[in-house]
Amino acid sequence: MSPDLDGLPDSLVDLAEALGLRIALVFMREFGGREMRIPKKPGADHPILRALGDDDGRALCHYLADQTVYVPHCRATGRRRAVLDMISAGKTQGRIARELKLSERHVRRIANTAHSETPDLFFGLED
Repeated sequence: MSPDLDGLPDSLVDLAEALGLRIALVFMREFGGREMRIPKKPGADHPILRALGDDDGRALCHYLADQTVYVPHCRATGRRRAVLDMISAGKTQGRIARELKLSERHVRRIANTAHSETPDLFFGLED
């Protein structure tokens, strides 16, 4: 995976590799959080063509023709990253929750998920 695509939702990586990162990002910005049926031959006033322009919109429709896709919005990714950065900086879960306006339970869930996804073989060892 290209470093430019790092952090992009897995469901959009293939699209970005095939049509370009800009198209994938505009698609996500305009339609994020929605499930969409992608037409094979969109009409001239189709929302995808209005958002991406005629050439890029038609390329996207050709690439994803006749599929129903969920377009991720990535809002949670930024919060997750912020929580993990703040934990790394030594902030308490309570403080993180207050600063990011999240529940402590959600902060704890993010922290626990991060530990289970990337086990640290040296966790708990003293220098």
